Amino acid sequence: MRADSMRGKQYTAELLRKLVDIPSVFPNEEEALLFLERELAALGLKPRRIDVEERRFNLLCRIGNGPVRVCLNAHIDTVSPSGGSLPQSRIDGDILYGLGACDDKASIAAIVTAGLEIASRQDEIDIGVDILISVDEEYNARGVESAIRQGYKCDYAIVGEPTGLDLVRVHNGLLWIELATSGVAAHGSSPWVGANAIDRMMEVVRDLRDCISGFPPPPITGPMSLNLGTISGGDLPNRVPENCKAVVDIRLVPPVTLHDARNATAPALESREWLRYTYGKSRECLSTAEDSPLVAALTGAVEDIGVMSKIIGMRGWTEAEAFATLLGIDAVVCGPGSMAQAHSSNEFVKKSETQLAAELYVKTVEKLAGK
Repeated sequence: MRADSMRGKQYTAELLRKLVDIPSVFPNEEEALLFLERELAALGLKPRRIDVEERRFNLLCRIGNGPVRVCLNAHIDTVSPSGGSLPQSRIDGDILYGLGACDDKASIAAIVTAGLEIASRQDEIDIGVDILISVDEEYNARGVESAIRQGYKCDYAIVGEPTGLDLVRVHNGLLWIELATSGVAAHGSSPWVGANAIDRMMEVVRDLRDCISGFPPPPITGPMSLNLGTISGGDLPNRVPENCKAVVDIRLVPPVTLHDARNATAPALESREWLRYTYGKSRECLSTAEDSPLVAALTGAVEDIGVMSKIIGMRGWTEAEAFATLLGIDAVVCGPGSMAQAHSSNEFVKKSETQLAAELYVKTVEKLAGK
């Protein structure tokens, strides 16, 4: 990355700090979006809004008009703070602490920096590049999907998430199932007289785990999993509960599809008159081919820059899947920071790694353009 076409390394770090200092906890991203919109406009990147719902929008900047278009994407929303989360950023040497530092504001800072570099070299790089900053990734995963359903298109997508600059070409999907069991109330001293709705819920969860155990685990992501995420039931210790509600989070592994998972879990859900269920948030797996031109460009960029990165699988889900499923394109995940710090009370990212991410994005775009 050429120093003469950048505002310098300090710009990336300063933008990151400003972003972390503006809260953007779902669904209140507007203040951070307005700041970023002004910043992008001042940089000459001409942002435009793609509305998701009232006062919530994605930001899109289009750079260049080459025959191939690459999208650099990151999300601006964060989870809610934990008890120890810092309300403002704190810097200790190369480390910047604060809610959203690595998930996902470092990726935003890196993408904007990369976009600036590419915009300054349009005469050299015959390729189109988009900066797409999305909302509502953490909870409903609607940001990128909304943009695509409103007509957004690209040929490749690099999604910035905290991977430690490792390259993720495969990650898990997810299937949430909302469960409700009914029972028969009775005195707690004679539980056999009634029917315990919580016991019935535990039976359903156990059977669901058995249903998904038959899928072979791919080496790159490991086995399918089920997490009993929420559960509520009963009102008194001395009464047999007659109602119970729960939500389970099943993580799919490639090549398992949502259709496969629903078919596999059907025996645990059907033919139980005391059970009601609905499918909640559902997303497919990401599985980009190892010989994809995008994977080749990114791995080549890693070698050129000298970053110690590798190809890994991810057990989580990202909006890379939305690009792959809805547009049928190659998408990968790569960004600064570690998933181990994401959503934690001690969230942080290295400023130097954020700058490296920007360089990696630029070098990848160059390789896709044949440079």
